[in-house]
Amino acid sequence: MILQPFLPVCRPQLPTAIELLPYLQESDATRHYTNRGPLVRRLELRLAEYLGLPSEAVRTASNGTSAIEVAILALAGMATPQRPYALLPSYTFAATALAAERCGYRPIFCDVDPKTWSMDLDAVPQHPLLDKIGLILHVAPYGRAPQMRQAERLASLTGIPVVVDAAASFERLLEDPSLVSGTVPMTISFHATKTFSTGEGGAILWKNAPGQDSVVQAANFGFNLSRRSEVPGMNAKLSDLHAAVGLAMLDTFETRRKDYASTAKAWATAAAGLPGGLHLPPELASIYIMWETPTSQIMDRAIEALTAANIDSRRWYEDGLHRQPHFKRFGGPDVQSIALPVTEDLGSRLLGLPMAHDLAKDQIERVVDVLASVL
Repeated sequence: MILQPFLPVCRPQLPTAIELLPYLQESDATRHYTNRGPLVRRLELRLAEYLGLPSEAVRTASNGTSAIEVAILALAGMATPQRPYALLPSYTFAATALAAERCGYRPIFCDVDPKTWSMDLDAVPQHPLLDKIGLILHVAPYGRAPQMRQAERLASLTGIPVVVDAAASFERLLEDPSLVSGTVPMTISFHATKTFSTGEGGAILWKNAPGQDSVVQAANFGFNLSRRSEVPGMNAKLSDLHAAVGLAMLDTFETRRKDYASTAKAWATAAAGLPGGLHLPPELASIYIMWETPTSQIMDRAIEALTAANIDSRRWYEDGLHRQPHFKRFGGPDVQSIALPVTEDLGSRLLGLPMAHDLAKDQIERVVDVLASVL
């Protein structure tokens, strides 16, 4: 049997060299490549205009993880002995917890709602360690719309800083710019795998001018109009070369969105008979096709069959962060291991399938045929 070509779960495509050239030539002319250069500032302004936000509401970062870190530093600062913990869902990517850890917080994990796949923000005030929590990280998984109004209410009620990790939610913000808050900063990722990308990068969205000044300071070693480090900081600045990628992508982004929508429609048609549930754009970001398999055994068989057919798949969040070796060490006498049944159930049944803006109909049908054979 002749093995068909490998089909990756994600096949990003950035602007071409020709599309990048005019922006790179500007960098050649100015010889300004980093330290909030002209292309970075232009990208921030264009993104703010594209999203219908005030100009100060968008500040870029070198990557999505750094965006979370500087948002934490700008809003909450480093962890304190009195409030050493950061509360976040276990069902998320490792970057969320690592960002909190790098700001001095010890992650403690909670379960998620089976419908939203997000932590139940309304239940947080009843958490047994509430008086020791110095930071709450709300996650919008897979590009879903973040629950910003609930996050604002939670911050107001508890007085605990809330930062929202909405890494893949760029498209949801285009649909509803009011999600961007004046009190709760939101971070997004511009990684190459995201719908909108700078190759590597991220942004903090926050309608709070003084807060964004603190973001810029934290992203630049804690400097403020000097070379003296005045507050906790890091080097989290987006380069002008990466900004050039973002600017070129913005030039044609509406076409990219239409292509993704057509591919999602083709997926919905081809997979209409699959049992369980198929989660598609616009519920999720356009980069994701998630099959919620009826049982964990079916998912295991599906992964095996797809691999044999040279088709990639992905358990994006695995079994949850609480099961990963690095994060197990955060248990202790005051952080008892608790059951996270929804996280573990989702981890055992949610399977990411191939998606790209130019994924062909026959490639989609190839995937569905393999899944049908498993069933």
